[in-house]
Amino acid sequence: MSNVDVVAISAEANYVSFDGLRLVRSSQQVVGRLLRFWDARNVKNDNEFMGIILLLLDEKCSVINAFIPSAYASQFRHVLGEGVIFNVGGFEVGRCQRLYKITDHPYVIRFLPATSIEREKFMLRNFDDLQVLANTNSELPDVVGQICFVQGSNLNDSTSTQRLVVRYRMDTSVIVYLSLWDDVAATFRAHFSSGDTMNSVMLVTTVNPKMFGGNLYLNSTSATRFFFDTDIQPIKQFSNRMGIKSEEAFTRADTSAGIRKKKLVSIHELHEFISKSHEQTQDADFLCNAKVVGVVRKNGWSFVSCTGCSRKLDKVGNALRCNKCVSPTVTGVVRYRVELAVEDGHDRETFVVFDDEMTKLITKIAATLILEDGDGGNKDEYQAVLKT
Repeated sequence: MSNVDVVAISAEANYVSFDGLRLVRSSQQVVGRLLRFWDARNVKNDNEFMGIILLLLDEKCSVINAFIPSAYASQFRHVLGEGVIFNVGGFEVGRCQRLYKITDHPYVIRFLPATSIEREKFMLRNFDDLQVLANTNSELPDVVGQICFVQGSNLNDSTSTQRLVVRYRMDTSVIVYLSLWDDVAATFRAHFSSGDTMNSVMLVTTVNPKMFGGNLYLNSTSATRFFFDTDIQPIKQFSNRMGIKSEEAFTRADTSAGIRKKKLVSIHELHEFISKSHEQTQDADFLCNAKVVGVVRKNGWSFVSCTGCSRKLDKVGNALRCNKCVSPTVTGVVRYRVELAVEDGHDRETFVVFDDEMTKLITKIAATLILEDGDGGNKDEYQAVLKT
């Protein structure tokens, strides 16, 4: 680690976001959730222990690298825990080295003997708060509630990353839906296959609230973690208030065997099904005869995804960044995300078609379509193909 352009930050400060850190003398603190941490070793010098590397995520989804030198590792190691929120003050801000960067952030936080690090309580939000936050992407809150129903394929396969839907009770008459994706879904499945008795009351961190069909969905993020320990105060308080026993059973539906409902419906009937909250967790495969009447262009027709995890890459300056893989060697590939306007003779709706299905319709991958026209592809070609 270079000592060039290092500025000490006082612990007596106001909180700033990671993007608000500057190489000027100031009194600031940061609040971040610890995504993960690992020991840094010098492989060229007998695997010498150099310190602890941390990845921190703030409320604006910005990721920054922090470093605890080996001399101070024992002072801080015992408080570190993945998924925990920390207040950090009294650190140094320095420029990242050009080589071996693990984030796109230009700065690194360096711990000092006087650095203060305090575990925050969970950033819990109630249902009303979540409704206000829905679709704003302004905060990644934590929630506590009771698992009522879990649905998805291969529930006992801890390697499966297929989406899971959890029906989740936050209050006596308040039900929301947890959508668990990718590695987070695999982590949740691991609780099923562990053989341990699973507590029905669960605290979930770092979710992204979205409203869809009049229902509140809490989408998992790469930093989402699950807590079941009955000694955790929010879990204990929720269980007591709701009169829930820690080992209360909940329903599971493994859909690996096949689709439970398959029938021909109109656009109106499809919309009615989506709008009914009590049917949201039912697995269904509908057939809908409709004509494609156009392509909705306002949200574009493609996106650049990470080749490692298939998530959409975020643009930071002139560079693209994957907030999940957090790798300096991340590469992107163009994929389809097309909004199609369809009608069935009575109603009109927008269907979203993703990469595999769109490739089948167009018979060309998105990257090929873009290369054929430097302006972003033949703008009318795929629309013409769909209308035939």
